[in-house]
Amino acid sequence: AAAAAAAAAAAAAASAETVMEDEAVDCGAPAVSSSSAPNAVGGSEAASAAAAAAAATASASSSSAAPRVPMSSEDDERCPVDSKEDEESCSDASEMSESDSVRRRREEDMVANPERAGELRLEGNEHFKAGKLHDAREAYSEAIYLTPSTQPKEKAILHANRAACLQKLGRWEEVVEDCKAAIDLDSEYLKAYCRRSIAYEELKRYHDAFEDLKKAVELDPSLKAKEHRRLSMLERKSQEQFEKDKEEMIGKLKELGNTVLGKFGMSCDNFKFEQDPNTGGYSVKFQQ
Repeated sequence: AAAAAAAAAAAAAASAETVMEDEAVDCGAPAVSSSSAPNAVGGSEAASAAAAAAAATASASSSSAAPRVPMSSEDDERCPVDSKEDEESCSDASEMSESDSVRRRREEDMVANPERAGELRLEGNEHFKAGKLHDAREAYSEAIYLTPSTQPKEKAILHANRAACLQKLGRWEEVVEDCKAAIDLDSEYLKAYCRRSIAYEELKRYHDAFEDLKKAVELDPSLKAKEHRRLSMLERKSQEQFEKDKEEMIGKLKELGNTVLGKFGMSCDNFKFEQDPNTGGYSVKFQQ
C-alpha cells in the first residue's frame, strides 16, 4: 500500500512538473528539464524519498516558472511585432502629416473671401501704378490670404504681382520665392518665369536665369526675337560660371589629394588630366 501511495505521489508530481514546463515554453522561457519517475518496486523508504524529491522538484519548478509568465521589457524589445508597430506608427505619422495639410487648407478656405480678395487685388494694382510699393505689397499679401485654394490661378497672379513689387524694391530672394509659389500653382505662368529669370540674374545665378528664360521662350516663341541677346549673354555667363565653379572644385580636390598622396611621397602633379576634344570628357594619366 505504501509503495502504491508513493507511486501515485510520484506520478502526480511528474504531471505537475510537465504542466509547468508547458507553461514555461508558452512564455518563451527555457524549458524546464523533467526528472524520471521513481521505481515503485523499491521499499517504502525509497518510495518516500522519491516522493519527497518529486514534490521538491515540483515546488521548485512552480516557484521558478511562475515569474516567467509575464514577458520582460527585453522580450518585448525582441518581439517582431514592435517593428511592425513602428512601421504602422510611421505610416500613421505620414497620414497625420497629410491630414494636417488638408486641415490647414480647409481652415484657410474657411476664412477665404474671394470677393474681398478681388477688391484687394485691384487696390494693389492702383497702389503699384502710383508707386506705393509697400501698400501694393500689403494689399496683394492680404488678397493671397483670402483667396481660396480652389482658385490656384488667381493665387498665382497675386504671387506674381507681389513679386513685381519686390522686384522694384530690389528684394531678389523674395522675388524668387514668390515666383516659385506662382509657378507651383500654375506651371505655365509666363510672367513668373520671366520675373524669376531677372531675379536669378541679379543674384548671379546665371544658369538658373538662363533655364527660366529658355522656359519662357518655350512657352511663348515670340519672345525669342526680343530676348535673343539676353539669352545668348546668359548662356555665355552660365558656361563661364560653370567653368569657374569647376576650377574651384578641382582646386579643392587637388588640395585634398595632395594631403593624402603626400604620405606616399606623391602629389596630384603626378597625375595629368587630358580633355578629349571630341567628347569633352577627361582622362587621367600617371607621370613620374
